[in-house]
Amino acid sequence: MKGIGLSNKYTYGDREFQIHTGNDPQKNIIKSEVFEKGQFLFSYEDNYNIREQRDRLDADYLKAIAYDQHQNTLDEIKVLFLVNEKIKQLRQYLPHYRLGKVFLKRNFVYEAIENLVRVVELAPDFIRGHQKLGMAYYKAEKYADAIKALLQAHKLNPDYPDILNFLGSAYTKISNFSAASKFLKKALEIKENYNEANFNLGVVLFLSTLSDENEDEKVIIPARFIRSFKSLLEDKKYQSREWHERLITTQKVLEEGDRKKVKSALFRLQDDILFGEERSDIMDFFFLQFMYGGKELKNNKLDEFEKLIYQEVSKHEEYADYWNELGIIHLIQCREYFVKAISEFEKSHKLDPEYESAKRNCDLLKHNKQGFLILLRAILK
Repeated sequence: MKGIGLSNKYTYGDREFQIHTGNDPQKNIIKSEVFEKGQFLFSYEDNYNIREQRDRLDADYLKAIAYDQHQNTLDEIKVLFLVNEKIKQLRQYLPHYRLGKVFLKRNFVYEAIENLVRVVELAPDFIRGHQKLGMAYYKAEKYADAIKALLQAHKLNPDYPDILNFLGSAYTKISNFSAASKFLKKALEIKENYNEANFNLGVVLFLSTLSDENEDEKVIIPARFIRSFKSLLEDKKYQSREWHERLITTQKVLEEGDRKKVKSALFRLQDDILFGEERSDIMDFFFLQFMYGGKELKNNKLDEFEKLIYQEVSKHEEYADYWNELGIIHLIQCREYFVKAISEFEKSHKLDPEYESAKRNCDLLKHNKQGFLILLRAILK
């Protein structure tokens, strides 16, 4: 069967995004990609099951699932910019933080920075706000601003290894190898088996040995760096097909020894690792859509989010905020059943006006309906 392709443009102010969705019949994959001015922003990829109909692929089924993913991707962009407008004047840091995270994950870097600057203005002692702002500046290649934000996070918590690792990487970008080495060594003192910081320190020590002379000479990779790179190859976090391809591609460049290509490949891998460690933003997007998305979420949408969130449990079960936010999801589902119960009591009372139990239950629930919503919104603020 031929591949299926869908394409749309979405314009927001002076911004124009292109959304392309297609399937690969050989790999059973549906993939949506989002671009702006030809620059890739983010993508979604999902496997699908093949349904057979008289020994041939079901074309209608493929078209339907491709259309659903394409439309969901387009709707997501619309929701994000709708929420961005709605919360601009909001003086609560958490919605801005959630939106900043979601924008950053999708490479809407300047919208991320705008929201995260707002976060640190509203909550100057919120460590994650400064950390995430530093990450956004880093992705925008504004390394001096990234270092400033990350140093503020470091000041608030001097012993946070992830912040130290990011600081080391940011200083590496501006060739301040002394500062980079200091922060990366500190990260490894706190977290001895921190493979990412160990790799970044290997990059620093390698780059610091290179001189600008003899640019055409083949570089010799130090043994110290080879050991740190090997530790990544063996790390269970990097055993997926995608990571394997990235690491092997980098390894080939290292073996070829072309100076410019080696430096470029190492910086690219550094960035991939730094941002590959980011946690899922499914919960953040869910709460933003629930609170500010412009329309009620249906039960099937709630169930879909719950399923996606449960898929993350193996990655995040040791994080307190994962379980806290999963609890909120279930509270929201309770409210949906709460509303459904009211309609069923109303139907019972309509069928038999003399049925006092149904009338009493309906009145009790109606009286508390608004209170349930107020409770939810108070928790989410």
